[in-house]
Amino acid sequence: MMDVEVRNVRFNAGRPKICVPLIGRTFDEIIEQASLAKKQADVIEWRADYYQDLLDDEELLITLLALRDELRDTPLIFNLRTKPEGGEVELSLRDYRRINEFAVSSRAIDIADIELSHVDKLGSTFIKWMQALDVKVILSDHNYEKTPENAVLLFRLNMMEHWGADIAKIVVVPGDEDDVIRLMEMTLKAQTFVTLPTVTVSMGKLGKISRVAGYLNGSCMTYACLPGCASAEGQIEIAKLTMILDEFS
Repeated sequence: MMDVEVRNVRFNAGRPKICVPLIGRTFDEIIEQASLAKKQADVIEWRADYYQDLLDDEELLITLLALRDELRDTPLIFNLRTKPEGGEVELSLRDYRRINEFAVSSRAIDIADIELSHVDKLGSTFIKWMQALDVKVILSDHNYEKTPENAVLLFRLNMMEHWGADIAKIVVVPGDEDDVIRLMEMTLKAQTFVTLPTVTVSMGKLGKISRVAGYLNGSCMTYACLPGCASAEGQIEIAKLTMILDEFS
């Protein structure tokens, strides 16, 4: 597995880095969450699809710059998740691209999380342009219906590498305990198929074990939440997740 370093945080094997999403709808809520999250998180993700002023460029820029100032050296992921990928907003592909490009151009973010299904239309130049501005790219694949067969998951990881991602991410919903175990086994196996750092998550209560399994299977990042601020089913509060991961240190 290749290492990816962002502001002195290394995405590699070993202890998974803890990422906390910000899901505030207003400027004040977002900055307040950032102030709390940075005290324990390795990485912060702004789920911009929750933001009520997403389509107001002036307000969006103010919030991006304020987040950068608040977080200082903590890496910031910009994640604009649309409704088909479990997000909060309906957007045309044109607006999806424009807002992501706006965030990158602000120089406030370190990583952009882009859905794999969009890349066919956006093209590899979209990825390369972000990277040319020193922004790393996570390519994500979300499946909210099931856990696909291993061959499908490995194919999608290979596609992420093909498109030039810096980090690959797979998020699935398990049908049973076997799906959870299979995803963790696939994550370990994937290290012989792709060189990218990989993040895998099995959603919901069944999949909670996948959020602490990075030590075993090589998933380089996991997601925790502030109390009452989960962005996905099955997220563990950051204080609890930190305590659990500390047991493996």
